[in-house]
Amino acid sequence: MSKTILIRHEKGQREFALMDGKRLLHFGRDEGGSIAAEQIYLGRVDRIVKGMEAAFVRLGGDVIGFLPFSECREKPRSGNKILVQVKKPPVGEKAAYLTEDIALAGRFVLLTPFTRRFAVSKKIEDEETRSRLSDLAARVAPEGMGLVMRTESAEAEEAAIAEDVEALKGSWEEVLRRRAETTEPGLLKGREDALLRLLRDEHGQIETILTDQPEEIPGVSVPVQSCPNPFDLYNVSAKLEKSLNRKVWLDCGGYLIIDPTEAMTVIDVNSGKFTGSKTGTENTFLKLNLEAAKEIARLLRLRNIGGIVIIDFVDMQNEESREAVKNALEEALKDDPVKAVVHGFTSLGLVEMTRKKGQ
Repeated sequence: MSKTILIRHEKGQREFALMDGKRLLHFGRDEGGSIAAEQIYLGRVDRIVKGMEAAFVRLGGDVIGFLPFSECREKPRSGNKILVQVKKPPVGEKAAYLTEDIALAGRFVLLTPFTRRFAVSKKIEDEETRSRLSDLAARVAPEGMGLVMRTESAEAEEAAIAEDVEALKGSWEEVLRRRAETTEPGLLKGREDALLRLLRDEHGQIETILTDQPEEIPGVSVPVQSCPNPFDLYNVSAKLEKSLNRKVWLDCGGYLIIDPTEAMTVIDVNSGKFTGSKTGTENTFLKLNLEAAKEIARLLRLRNIGGIVIIDFVDMQNEESREAVKNALEEALKDDPVKAVVHGFTSLGLVEMTRKKGQ
């Protein structure tokens, strides 16, 4: 699959979009000072709440994060300064979810400085490849640290993986250096540049990059072309606005209603103007649901929806039809760099799934 990245600079901020043909798959912008997953902080334990088996950690100023005891390396004590990583960013009234089990993400591996463990991505199913990567992880891991081999490592040269490990080791050493020079709670390591993260996630899939400032993208291995208005060329703003509405129309005439709540996101599939064909109601609903499944996968990524997702597809009586829709949703989610798991249909005919909020 060949994709295009569009980049524009608007009012001093860089924005970028990932296109698959005319379909908008991802939109992002430089994150500035916002709290995001993967950031590492020097925190100070503000208070212990034994009833919740958790600590509240001050990350700087008035910003507080939530650290469950299950994410601690040792029992926290009020007033102690600790290194923590943002596992989930704040949502609504919920504070950022923290962990002391720090992991640094590279292109091919995750480096775990505090945990001597070796693992291979579950997406790599070939046993011979898994065994090879597990042995490689044990050889190239820094002393006392662990490695998780990412999906991309399966096709990578050993030298490239070793280089990735060395770069992450250097990043960790920089965190420790800043920690030694810092006395107050604050950010020690920001998240990887959002555009570079997208390029990493889509490695081998990008055909070209269109940008209004090509000189700002050094070191990429795909063609970079200058374009004064790349977003206008693909009508990105209008596509984004339609995709972020509560009601999103499908090409077939049906539509989705997307309702985020504090606990989960609920998506309702409606037939709308879709009348189907003369092949029967079951086939009509199946066709609608198959299109909806593909569009839902796109919107989950584009809107960065995480946590529990409940989908109410148009009701189908045939078990084979339900299985086809479930398979279509799983297949569409394979293009998402963030982990998503479809748990299947419930007794009420609803689809349960989860998606990690990582973008």
